[in-house]
Amino acid sequence: MSFHLSNLAWEIELRGPQKLVFLCLSHLSLQSTRECSVTIARLMVLCGMSSSGVRQQLATLVSLGLVEELRDGRVVHYRVNLGAPRACDGEA
Repeated sequence: MSFHLSNLAWEIELRGPQKLVFLCLSHLSLQSTRECSVTIARLMVLCGMSSSGVRQQLATLVSLGLVEELRDGRVVHYRVNLGAPRACDGEA
């Protein structure tokens, strides 16, 4: 759990449902890797949303570049893009 990442997530301007899912992922992530492994069912409970609602918000966050889905077979990990420098365009 990372309170540091949660605090950074509060500063990102997002709509209500997007922010709720983003805050949840940020809070559950390890600060060192910015990653967490959480199921859609668990996010449904934590966020008080339907499965389709959680999936829709995750897709939006991925499209905004704020979250990455990392798949390892059937297991999905999420990485929040907070607290670490991003590569600039044109850099490897």
